Amino acid sequence: MHNAKTAIFYFSGTGNTELIAKQFADALRSSGQEVHLFRMEDVLKDTHSVKYESYNLIGIGHPVLGFGASGFVERFVEQLPDCNGTPAFVFKTASSPHYMNNGASNTVLRSLREKGFTPFHNSILAMPCNFYIKYDDRLNKQLYLVAQRKVKLFAEEIVNEIPRNLRIHPVLERVLRTVYYCEESQGGKYFAKGLRTTASCTRCMKCVRSCPTSNITNSPDGIIFSQNCLLCMRCVYSCPQKAIQATRLKASVVDPYTGGPKLHSLMKDSENDGRFITPKSKGYYKHFIKYLED
Repeated sequence: MHNAKTAIFYFSGTGNTELIAKQFADALRSSGQEVHLFRMEDVLKDTHSVKYESYNLIGIGHPVLGFGASGFVERFVEQLPDCNGTPAFVFKTASSPHYMNNGASNTVLRSLREKGFTPFHNSILAMPCNFYIKYDDRLNKQLYLVAQRKVKLFAEEIVNEIPRNLRIHPVLERVLRTVYYCEESQGGKYFAKGLRTTASCTRCMKCVRSCPTSNITNSPDGIIFSQNCLLCMRCVYSCPQKAIQATRLKASVVDPYTGGPKLHSLMKDSENDGRFITPKSKGYYKHFIKYLED
């Protein structure tokens, strides 16, 4: 698949998946491919038009939200035009490389096959957690360093058409899919009902402009949060004034969050050695060892 023209479509809540999408683009370009990056919300909102027929390889990238890809990503894939065997690869970012996240892209993969695409490469990259658990900054840096290495490996596999699969027991997948749909349909609404802006809000409108589902609007009475929320946390973490606060599921907000764009600062921090998990790590972090060493 050398010299392919590739389109990578991605959704990123707090920036982790966007960083990985750009890493994939750079790695594929270094192999001689022409690569175009598209944010899914730009395509769905008709901000960018795409000539799908001009690409002979597509990539789909998304974060794992509650063991799934989110209905937003699924809707994007459903609007793709039918094709006749165009190869596709899927990558996802998650706070953990745990087996339970392996099936997060399966609904997307099934939709791609129904559209006539041929997905052959499915991968997962562990990145900083942005929900409930605050990772040590040494771990955040360690995960990003490893993700960069793995993306180069995965890109080489994609160029050489080497398949990669992630397996999960079908019964467990069905259970987790139910959890995921409940979290998105009910958890997102519950969380959004509790979002408030503080007095430090400057009405810069960044949250209004950047919300992928157009869930946030400006009104004479202030910023209004509706219930079409993905729980992607973009508005909370990207607010320049930190003026958006959660009054429900308050513990879910990681403070400070040093993933996404802030990883660039961690990479430049010479005092952060990026060595948090070791072969001797135990407890929750033990399951990262094999992922980091592969």
